Amino acid sequence: MSSVPKADPGSDSWETESEGDSESDDDNGVHVARELPPVPSHVTRRPGDKLCQICKSLKLSPRRFVVLPGDKEWNKPNKRNKSSMHLGKVHDMKRKTGCPLCRLVLRSLGEADQVPTEVDGDSVVVTMSWATDDPRPDADSPWVYIPEVRILRISARTESGSYLENLNLFPEITLLANDSPTESVSYFVRPIRPSMIDFSLVRKWLGYCQTYHGKKCWRNVTLKELNRSHPSIEIPDFRCIDIEQNCLVKLPPGLRYATLSYVWGQGKKFKTVKSNVASLEKPQALVSLEYDSQLPATIKDAMQVMREIGMRYLWVDSLCIVQDEPESTEALIKAMDMVYGAADLVIMAAGSEHADAGIAGVHPGTRGTNQAVEEIAPGFRLAARSRYQDALQKAPYSQRAWTFQESHFAPRTLIFINGCAVFRCRNNDAWQEHVFELEEEITGTKTSLRFDNNDIGKYEGLLQGYSERLLSFQSDVYHAFAGVSRQIKCQMDTDICHGLPTIYFDWFLLWRPLSLHSRRLSQVTGQPVGPSWSWCGWEGSSWSHIWDWYNRSIDRIEMGIRTRSWIAWYHRQGHGTTECERLQRFDDDKDVAVEPPFDTERRNLYGHKFQKGRFGAIDCSRREPTKTALSVINPPTYALDIGIW
Repeated sequence: MSSVPKADPGSDSWETESEGDSESDDDNGVHVARELPPVPSHVTRRPGDKLCQICKSLKLSPRRFVVLPGDKEWNKPNKRNKSSMHLGKVHDMKRKTGCPLCRLVLRSLGEADQVPTEVDGDSVVVTMSWATDDPRPDADSPWVYIPEVRILRISARTESGSYLENLNLFPEITLLANDSPTESVSYFVRPIRPSMIDFSLVRKWLGYCQTYHGKKCWRNVTLKELNRSHPSIEIPDFRCIDIEQNCLVKLPPGLRYATLSYVWGQGKKFKTVKSNVASLEKPQALVSLEYDSQLPATIKDAMQVMREIGMRYLWVDSLCIVQDEPESTEALIKAMDMVYGAADLVIMAAGSEHADAGIAGVHPGTRGTNQAVEEIAPGFRLAARSRYQDALQKAPYSQRAWTFQESHFAPRTLIFINGCAVFRCRNNDAWQEHVFELEEEITGTKTSLRFDNNDIGKYEGLLQGYSERLLSFQSDVYHAFAGVSRQIKCQMDTDICHGLPTIYFDWFLLWRPLSLHSRRLSQVTGQPVGPSWSWCGWEGSSWSHIWDWYNRSIDRIEMGIRTRSWIAWYHRQGHGTTECERLQRFDDDKDVAVEPPFDTERRNLYGHKFQKGRFGAIDCSRREPTKTALSVINPPTYALDIGIW
């Protein structure tokens, strides 16, 4: 019998109940349910369905999708077959409406209206190639995986060879698990419930993580580094929605809670203010006639998700922050890393375009689209093994600045996208409804990638990822990044000056735009909210790319910049004052105090000799700025009111 997690809402703990048959792993005691849901009713051969001549010539069968002993791929590392099968032009494939494989291939690339027949007069062609996949590691060599299944990888490009934007990235097609010719169904496609999300499966995911991963997932290492504890301890009057009492409550210290990450959207939204907070704290207030109709659908659906998974406390920004209390609002905005990082689960409404959209799949009949499955022959069905990242990348959620750090700090995330649920934690890549969970992910034996503090590319990736996001109010550019800034400051042991780490300030100044930029202007004053020398002063994706033109190792970068820089950077303490202080560079305690004859010895302010031939005609002896009050020349006042010399 298999173990299916069951939540106890009162205690926020997980128990188990029995369900169905299972496969077991005697070595680690894991019981992995392998129940196969029925094939969706829409998966039937249409009248007149027949493979086209090209697809028929491929001679596909269920046996071709499994790797067995004796096959040439058995016990060999995964690699893609270099030879491609040409399926034809998209224009011709769309005309073959009776070919189930052509329909499935086009569907795997994107929705029908997303797959163009040509780009600027250049016809789009589709190719397909075989590859293998590896659900289990070799017992003797755990880093080597034994291929068990074959997949078809689809590629679309123009006849001139250009890849297309906005299509799914390298989609895959493989066998529907129900038609597997062997007992193994891992990595084949699992049928999903047509009408709504299977929350018993979601509860199972949460239980697996709780039981087998434990503290590795729900204890946030980054928060520990930042010396942060729990919002109910650090933030006065930290409120959550009590799902049992349907009202706002002040969360008792240390209790587990979930958060909602979503897109507000345009228009007026219901929110908690000083005039209604007392009434919203009355039991059943949120389901009363006064407030039920005012709650946005996405928040209502998130509350239903909480009931389905058995969790009691939910934090939602618009309801749990008293919006017209500036001091408490500011404190919470600055603590978003802790609010989302300390949460037991982040419910990510990634497929909801705005707060009134609701969460597709939470209620019966709301999934929106059918699973991409086609019957090739009786007892032989193929399905697209979709990647949730394709839909997530295109969603408005992934374009908004505020959601960047919400998802970044989440230790465990339940993502709702395209009417489906996806669970991510620190020990699994993603558990999806249509893909069976792997035993090494369940047990936590699969290695998860840790944040490498010595890799400059990791920090540059954070800056680049945020810079491409959109803000409704440009003056929020620093607020929406406050938590990530705090992480960078802590892990790099640096200060932040208008989005640039001061420790390697010279080189972070060498950022360049990756897209068309425009000045970031305040909607209120029409003035720039950030300086022109920082990516914060511009709207658009930016990249400092130190890892690319120099080295990924921070240790090597520190040694390199010590011998290549002579500039002492300062920032002003206020707009109308001459008082300023030097930007923190490396570990100032290690910097050599260099006094004259500074220039004659050709040493910089770090006490290092310059490389031969560098700065020959420059007077490098000056270390103090000229004191000129900025108010005299009337420069712009930025959001943080920090000047620089």
